[in-house]
Amino acid sequence: MKGNIWDSIISNKVVRNFIICDLALFGGWGLVSPLMSIFIIERVNGATLVTVGAVATVYWVVRSLVEMPIAFIIEKTESENDDMYVLISGILLVSVSALWLRFVDTVPELFIYYVVHAIGFGLYSPAWSGIFSRHIDKNKAAFSWSLDHTVLGIATGITGLIGGWMAQRFGFNAIFLA
Repeated sequence: MKGNIWDSIISNKVVRNFIICDLALFGGWGLVSPLMSIFIIERVNGATLVTVGAVATVYWVVRSLVEMPIAFIIEKTESENDDMYVLISGILLVSVSALWLRFVDTVPELFIYYVVHAIGFGLYSPAWSGIFSRHIDKNKAAFSWSLDHTVLGIATGITGLIGGWMAQRFGFNAIFLA
């Protein structure tokens, strides 16, 4: 629809839809992320503060090791089809991991969860970034990336507060389902 507020901000529909997709994904994780340390300590048998640090390390190392090869592979073809398949696979893994988290009871299960979660984001990130970058309006690269980061920052901040309230009022399972 021409002439709406989105057109005056970002005219490319792919960029707009990707920002909305990012908003939904990171808004959802904003509900959970600030509470993960508390969840791990309270709900995972045998977990300690060292466990919290160790799973964070596993997440970032695995995600980082997945992203580079995936980026290399998807850039070998001109078509965006492979990028889209990788993107959807990543979103599915990240989404399933959110539901799976409520069933994690032991430290080994927690590490497996974080590996799967990291692989999901390791697939999502380079595919999303590649498609997004190719569709940015001419002379609006900095603005487009800044808009995405601004929307993510605000959404994650707001959902962090909402997630804390939900966990206090309804328990952890409510935020994992949300």
